[in-house]
Amino acid sequence: MKDEAPITPSTLFELASCSKPFTATALLILVDRGMLTLDDDVRDHLPELPEYSRDNPILIRDLLQHTSGLPEYFDFDDEGVPMRHRTYAVNEDYLGMFAKLKKDYPLQFRTGSKFEYTNSNYLLLASIVQRVAKKPFSEFVRDEIFLPAGMQHTFICQSPKSVPQTEDDDKYNRAFGYEWREKKETWKPSWGTPPEWPQKVMVVGDGGVWSNLEDMAKWDAAVRARKFLKPATWKEALTPATTRKGKAFDYGLGWTLYTDDDGSVHACGHDGTWAGFENSYYRDLAGNRSTLILSNRDTLDTDELYQALDALVEKHVEE
Repeated sequence: MKDEAPITPSTLFELASCSKPFTATALLILVDRGMLTLDDDVRDHLPELPEYSRDNPILIRDLLQHTSGLPEYFDFDDEGVPMRHRTYAVNEDYLGMFAKLKKDYPLQFRTGSKFEYTNSNYLLLASIVQRVAKKPFSEFVRDEIFLPAGMQHTFICQSPKSVPQTEDDDKYNRAFGYEWREKKETWKPSWGTPPEWPQKVMVVGDGGVWSNLEDMAKWDAAVRARKFLKPATWKEALTPATTRKGKAFDYGLGWTLYTDDDGSVHACGHDGTWAGFENSYYRDLAGNRSTLILSNRDTLDTDELYQALDALVEKHVEE
């Protein structure tokens, strides 16, 4: 809120790309249920996506691990995205733009040849989940992940109506993202939730999750307990993915991975940056501890803060 309310463990933040592990988990739930496979051609589920290569199609695993080569959907805004809702655009509005702009926005590289982080991948994943599950993406993630994990106040901002309006809004206040304006030496609000902030782009999958420290601690507990997915699926999600030629890189299925020289994974997590929000979730597998940072100012260096926090924890452990 723009009323200078104090931040508490209950305050809700836009997670930005820290949302991606939730999207990946939702998709993998459907894989475990046999409703699709990682090697499905994406066009089997999203036929409006153009065929970029007949002999080398984009697979679902390419979206999860960022090896699709797709252009960044943010760039389509300059071309005029048609909106089915009068005041905001959603995933479906962008889907048709890949075909419409195929010539001007072709694949950035041959699918499967390398890793390149692209938000378009997770926009498409959320759309696939929605179609296969036959229910809104926000509802599927709520029913299959948030509520089972006990995350009672976490939600996905998929439309203005998806923002909860409850009697305890004062306790679970929603933060605004703030960006520093150097010339005016002032903070400017740059993102929030409807109705206080009229979002013009309500795309989900690559972002869109709003949560707080209380609920994210429950998400961390679920990750540690390997809930929601089969053990083999969790193992694959947290294993470095590879290109078509077998070159490994430090990303799994929805997770940034941190590896040792021998290739073993010692940590996983994800960062998230958007319109004043700077967030980080880091799960130290070797040390069996997690660090979560949620911030609503764009000048925060989450890596620097994490290192300082981790040093304090390490010092306490040694004592």
